[in-house]
Amino acid sequence: MSRLRRITKAVGKSWLWVVMLWSYSGAAEILTLDLQKGLELARQNNEILLQAHLDKASSREVYRQARAAGLPQLSASLNYSRNWLLPSFVFAGNAVKIGTENNIAGNLNLRQRLYAGGGVRAAIDMARHQMAMSGQSEREQRQLVDAAVEEQYYGYLLARELLKVAHLAVARARSNHDQVLARARAGRASQFDQLRAQVQVSSMRVDSIRAENNLRLAQMAFKDVVGLALDRPVAIQGVFRSATVLDLSDLDALLKQGIARRPELARLEHQVDWQQRGVAVERAAKRPSLEFVATGQTQFQSDAFDLGNREWRKSWNTGLVLAIPLFDGQLTGARVAQAQQEVKRAEYDRQRLERAVRLEIQQAYYDVQEAGERIAANRDAVHQAEKGLDIAESRYGRGVGTQLEILDAQLALMQSQTENATARRDRALALMRLERAVGILGE
Repeated sequence: MSRLRRITKAVGKSWLWVVMLWSYSGAAEILTLDLQKGLELARQNNEILLQAHLDKASSREVYRQARAAGLPQLSASLNYSRNWLLPSFVFAGNAVKIGTENNIAGNLNLRQRLYAGGGVRAAIDMARHQMAMSGQSEREQRQLVDAAVEEQYYGYLLARELLKVAHLAVARARSNHDQVLARARAGRASQFDQLRAQVQVSSMRVDSIRAENNLRLAQMAFKDVVGLALDRPVAIQGVFRSATVLDLSDLDALLKQGIARRPELARLEHQVDWQQRGVAVERAAKRPSLEFVATGQTQFQSDAFDLGNREWRKSWNTGLVLAIPLFDGQLTGARVAQAQQEVKRAEYDRQRLERAVRLEIQQAYYDVQEAGERIAANRDAVHQAEKGLDIAESRYGRGVGTQLEILDAQLALMQSQTENATARRDRALALMRLERAVGILGE
């Protein structure tokens, strides 16, 4: 009977494993993610970044349109008309019709702008700067997406670290509770000590529940920022970053690099140039323009629609068209003045943004220094808190310590571990933000 029961139990376990494996195979595949994979997904799925790609492609078409204004324009047309009732007049008693029943005319026109007061060249330059602006806007948006992904990624890692801290705190609280119960059974612990130990277990359990929920929310936030469905099973791996390609020993060099590399500043530089070329476009409106024109025409007229036996009449002419604006009610002068004001506005925007970039770089730089110092200081604090807890538990076990010493030591250790994880997250974020401030994030 005993052997039969063992066999039956083994078979039951086997079926249980089969059912579990079948359930797992039917579930969605778990996607393993790290920071690099998250960045790749976000760049593929972020709608704003995809729109920036479209804007960049559209700016290339604007450049092609601007170039078209300086290229030859060639057009052809073919017209056919049928006269159902021709006019006539009487001459010497005979009725004479005017015209023919069938008329075919073909035209070929060529126009080439020779001089436009610099307007065509200025328009092409404007389109070139607009294309460069779109490229910098795309860089800026890509860096913003990378920054958002890294921020949510480090938020998840912090939530995972804090959950570990909470679980350890629960385990320590339960171990302390068991020790108090053992001492109570030996008559060496009061009921108050038992209640306080039980309260500590409940309190740590509440913190653990909160940490578990924060981890779920952090995972959902990370999946959302990389463009995954919130119900997609994922396994997120990795650690906080602790290094950067930047030289942290020279703040002045970082400031210079940020002024040169920041995409927003580069975009505004192109915008200033774009506005300046806009002034040239407006000034061209009050200058003469010269065009070369060539026109060819062939024509066929007949009552009988017989193209093979008829002679086509042909003509060809060329000429120059000179247009000289004389007076436009001072409209051009007003538009030129308005364009000059837009240039100054763009220059003010660039000056304001340059100051903001300098401030952002310095803030991120000092945040990196602060987080590093906190990590170094807190490393000793964790070690000391662990040693303090060991001493408190040992003293309580020997009967010379109190329950309050243990609770205080547990709280100090939990706080130091929490601060350690938070400091490592803060340093990772500060390094990311420094790269973003300098304009090299993801590059």
